[in-house]
Amino acid sequence: MLIDNGHDASEVEEGTPLRFHITHAPGSNFILVQSLQPDAAGRLTAIYDGAAYVIQLRTVAADSVASIIFGKAEVATAKRVEAPPEPVKFSPRIGLSLLDRARAYPVLAKSLPKAVEGVTLRAQNRKVVLPDLEITVQEVYRFSKEDAVVFLLRLHNTTDRTLELAPSTFAARVAQERFEQSIANGPRSLEPGATADAEFAIVGLPDGNRNDLSADNAFTILVNTTRREALAANVTPTPSPEGSQP
Repeated sequence: MLIDNGHDASEVEEGTPLRFHITHAPGSNFILVQSLQPDAAGRLTAIYDGAAYVIQLRTVAADSVASIIFGKAEVATAKRVEAPPEPVKFSPRIGLSLLDRARAYPVLAKSLPKAVEGVTLRAQNRKVVLPDLEITVQEVYRFSKEDAVVFLLRLHNTTDRTLELAPSTFAARVAQERFEQSIANGPRSLEPGATADAEFAIVGLPDGNRNDLSADNAFTILVNTTRREALAANVTPTPSPEGSQP
């Protein structure tokens, strides 16, 4: 390939079998590539933003003009709601109220709508598969006034051992952000193949600011589990019949 900076003339020895002419002016954000031979093929490596991009080049007879634009990959972040009100100070009473209202939402929405005013419901029914546990995220509720997100879950033990669970370790992760539970309720143990319901709420942030999490996020649910060791069965030896040889 003949590579130049777009300003100075480039010299090559006569008879050099050049396949492509590459032009890249220093500091510019584009590269021009021109084919010099029919049926030519080659490989061009471009370094951009700390990554290497390998471009396969091939001369074609028709539609011989093409372009490609490299852009920085967008880093996914948790979605936030708009126009947030003032932070709400968490208390156990508020946490228990959130869990109760989330479980009773269908009834409250019909009989006492003021109790769930400003609440957003997203029925997700998404499955999160952990090494020992399958978690179905049934519903996610956003309580705007309390700046809280409540998760209603179904847990399924996928092992052949009893699982010990720690509800206090429930957390929700979105992209690279992790949000620890403020209050949680769930089983402490789960038999092999058993299923049970659990719930937890994230209220604000630990520093007292708002989290402003949207219920539309694709949350990954995390919880600490340990497998209970199988107990060896106690077998009492059967005495040999009288007179028999051991």
